[in-house]
Amino acid sequence: MSVPAFAALTTGAVAVWLALYRLPFNDPARRRRTALWLAGRTRLRPEAAFAVFGTLVYLVLGALALAALLASTPLAPGRLFTVPGPGAALALLLAVLGTSSSTILCVSLLYRLRPRTDVPGEIARIQWIASVLALPRHYRWTVPAAAALFEEVLFRGVVLLGLGALGSGPAFALAFSTCLFAAGQVALVSTRTQAYVLGTSSLVLGAVGGLLTLATGGVLPALVLHMSFAGFYTNLSASPTRAARTTPGRLSL
Repeated sequence: MSVPAFAALTTGAVAVWLALYRLPFNDPARRRRTALWLAGRTRLRPEAAFAVFGTLVYLVLGALALAALLASTPLAPGRLFTVPGPGAALALLLAVLGTSSSTILCVSLLYRLRPRTDVPGEIARIQWIASVLALPRHYRWTVPAAAALFEEVLFRGVVLLGLGALGSGPAFALAFSTCLFAAGQVALVSTRTQAYVLGTSSLVLGAVGGLLTLATGGVLPALVLHMSFAGFYTNLSASPTRAARTTPGRLSL
């Protein structure tokens, strides 16, 4: 398969994956009915039952896209998990600091332009994050980490390294995988503020994770970076202010 054909296939597979994940439950009334139906059969709270269900749908649909894309490249699955050398620990530390600093800078610029913006509140209202925040505290780390693990294998592994295996130059592979990842994150939000925060943070995370992958030859350092980033910032969204605004026992899907 040629590089342009694989890029087109990748774009289509990611678009279908995210559309099937989001569109059927884009209607709040349908989400509430589904959550109540799931709660009646699992004995979980409706918010928690829907969060688990949504995560499973996201991962299963993504697994199908990943399998289709992996079969379209000469990339061996074991190549994705190449064990990095000793210098990877320092590179990972610098990547964590660089990603966090760049994200804070982007949010600071937003506050500078729009001082009254409630960034934690906006992030907490993103559908999938709201579902995650409905889970018990320790699961609020597990679910974002699981999604992050999967996204790294797909975007930095199959897409970035797959393009390289097909003969693409590293600059194009890095730019394409980063932009596709950021576009996918923006497709899951509803407001301009959410799009700005998720878009800029995803561009930074994708670029830094991509560079780590190219430098080490595998996705493991980028995977650790993304899992820690996703878990930390998802839990940061659960601010005391938001918690105080939430009515106990009310279904807020």
